[in-house]
Amino acid sequence: MNRLALLLACGIMAGCTTLAPGYADLTLENLFNAERAFASDAYARGLRPSFLAHFASDAFVFQPGPVNYGEFVKSHPGPADPMAVLVEWGPQAGAASRAGDLGFTTGPSRVSKRADPNAPASYGYYFSVWSRVDGTWKVLVDAGVSQVLAPPQEGVPNMRTPIFHRAGPPLTDAQRTDRRDALFALERGPRAFGDVPSGELAWRDLVTPATRLLRNDEPVLVGDALSRFLAKRPAGRVAWTPLAGAIAASDDLAYTYGTSRESIGTAAPADGYYVHVWQRDAKGDWKLIAAVSLPTG
Repeated sequence: MNRLALLLACGIMAGCTTLAPGYADLTLENLFNAERAFASDAYARGLRPSFLAHFASDAFVFQPGPVNYGEFVKSHPGPADPMAVLVEWGPQAGAASRAGDLGFTTGPSRVSKRADPNAPASYGYYFSVWSRVDGTWKVLVDAGVSQVLAPPQEGVPNMRTPIFHRAGPPLTDAQRTDRRDALFALERGPRAFGDVPSGELAWRDLVTPATRLLRNDEPVLVGDALSRFLAKRPAGRVAWTPLAGAIAASDDLAYTYGTSRESIGTAAPADGYYVHVWQRDAKGDWKLIAAVSLPTG
C-alpha cells in the first residue's frame, strides 16, 4: 500500500527492454537516489516531515481516493510520536523521461514499530510518480498496494529505462495539453480481458514485456505472469475515467490517474481507482509500463 496508507493501517496519521542507443541512464539513477534519500529522511525524521519535504505542493495520495496531501495534513493532526513507526522502502524498478522531468519508482515497503521489533510488520509495494523542477525530484502521486507476506527481493534495481525516444524539440505547454487529452481519450475506451470478443479493444494490447501491474495482496505481475493473468481471467471489461495526468516535455512518458469500473459476467460492477504510467513504443504508440489497481475502501 502507499506509505501514508501503511501508517493509517498501523493506527497513526502521519524485466527490462534494451537501452535506447546513446541514452545514458543517469537520469533514472538520479531518480532512484532521490527515492533512497526520501526513505533515509523518513528513517531519521519520521514520515510527516519527510513527506512534506519530498512531496510537490500539488501531490496527491489515495485515501482511498485521490486527495491533495497538503490539504490532508491540514485536516489531520500529526501523531504524538512521529518516530513510533518505522517505514522502510526502496526502489526495484522505474522509468524516467528523456527530458528528465517525469518518472516513476516502485518497490517493496515495510512498516514496523521501532520500540518493538518483534511485533508483526505490515508489507506492501509502494508506487510513486515524480516530477523534476529546477533540478529537484518531487513526488506527484503516491499510491501502492498491500501484501500479506513480505514481497520477494528482486535484486539490483532496474537501471535501464525502456524508452524508444525520437529526438525533437521539447513540447510546448499547449502541445502537452493536447497530447494529454488525446491520451485521456485513448484511456476512456473500455478494454476487454479474458476471452476478448472480436472487434473489441483488449487490455492486453496495452502491455509490454516490461509492464508491471500492482494489485492488493497479489504478487507483482510482470512479463509472462501478467500475460497469463490477463488471458485466464473470466471474460469482462474495465472502463477507466481519467481525472488528471501529464505528458513529459520529451513526449515519451506520461502518467494518468482516475476512477475505474470493472465488470465480469452478471456480477455487480466493481468500482476502484487506478494510476497508470505510459511510454511510447518503437512505433510511437502509448503502452502501459506500470499500472496500479486500487479499491474504493
